[in-house]
Amino acid sequence: MKNKNLKRTICTALAGLMLTLTACGEVKGSDTSDTGNTANSTASSQTAEKPAKDIPEPVDISVKPLSNVVMTENENEPDDDFNENYCNYAAELFKASCTEELKEGKNVLISPESVMMALGMTANGAKGETLSSMEAALGGTPIDKLNNALQYRMTRFNHCESVSFNVANSLWANENRVTMQQEFCDKLKEFYNAESYTAPFDNTTLDDINGWVSNNTKGMIPEILDEIPPEAVIYLVNAIAFEGEWNEGYTDEQIVEDADFTNSKGEIEKVNMMYSEEGYYIAEDGVTGFIKPYMGYEYGFMALLPEEGTDLADFAASLDGDKLRKYYETASGVADVCIPEFSFDYDNELSDELTAMGMGLPFSDNADFSDMGKAAEGQLKIGRVLHKTHIELDREGTRAAAATAVEMFTEGAIEIEEPKRVYLDRPFAYAIVDMENGTPIFIGGVNTIHNS
Repeated sequence: MKNKNLKRTICTALAGLMLTLTACGEVKGSDTSDTGNTANSTASSQTAEKPAKDIPEPVDISVKPLSNVVMTENENEPDDDFNENYCNYAAELFKASCTEELKEGKNVLISPESVMMALGMTANGAKGETLSSMEAALGGTPIDKLNNALQYRMTRFNHCESVSFNVANSLWANENRVTMQQEFCDKLKEFYNAESYTAPFDNTTLDDINGWVSNNTKGMIPEILDEIPPEAVIYLVNAIAFEGEWNEGYTDEQIVEDADFTNSKGEIEKVNMMYSEEGYYIAEDGVTGFIKPYMGYEYGFMALLPEEGTDLADFAASLDGDKLRKYYETASGVADVCIPEFSFDYDNELSDELTAMGMGLPFSDNADFSDMGKAAEGQLKIGRVLHKTHIELDREGTRAAAATAVEMFTEGAIEIEEPKRVYLDRPFAYAIVDMENGTPIFIGGVNTIHNS
């Protein structure tokens, strides 16, 4: 059965926790009152005491946002061209950012969705060749079409009832050094539901941004920034938090403790292994795998096991959008499978990878982000793209989170005769996919369970 037929029968668990942070620089305040060491917000003017827990209280912002536009809910589903472009971009980003670390035996995980939302917001402030290079790196979708597609995806994520899904966006601008373009702030509100605030960009702003990120990823990404560099003048932040249970959970009899997992070095690791029969078997181009749906069947965990003897890094290097789509579209039949319980964090700075994908101009002194705002010290350009992820996969389901910070600087299932078998007892790749269209929200690789 093709997964397209699942389209409306699923409403599940991936609800990935995605977070996107775009750093761009300080903005000159609008019509707002000075709040000293507190960032500006629509919430109450009183700052709540910080709890003893690691997860901070919600950020209180006491000034008006820079835009009063209301986001409209978009029910126009993106077309096949967008989904194809998205898969091409996702495969390229995974290949560019993760291959080298997979060679070193590390675990990796990125969120193409998170990075696209961060860069999509940023691209709305770009012009000319700067905009064109960003559109090309994001799969070739024109910015207006990209805005509408991401607006639809946000609407769908936030209305999924079978899983816990939270998507939030915000823009933070330096109140002393940048004047934001009102049209830019209005677009972020209209398409990304992003509030735009002015802030002093001191240590309190650092705490506020990290607190906002932690709140909106349910503590899975405690912080995205360790400092605010002097060059930084704007941060655009997207947070997505997902918690989803398996559509068919595991009984005690299906879980084997102290099972063997052979890591990339050939060493045996003891793990908790979960056994089940799954209905979406994958067998393409020497790769076997399966899709295990989350509650509601709207999202699923897609496991991809390279042929024995194939290094996981080599598999990543060979991945492309066509293969990603084929794995999803041809999944059918029954397989006996096992999945190890695992949990890890990952982070990466993506400027080199995005430059290699053709997006070098936005990082250069020749970048044109004049549609975003005007900085007193010079032209705006992208300084860094910081990306952090977290995943926990166990017998109950999956929790996953991602944070992407674009930092702007100023400077100059089918019946078969017998079940197949896919045992994830050696290095494997995986994705959390949207089962409406096969697009991956997270893509990762596991070389070792006991990640250091």
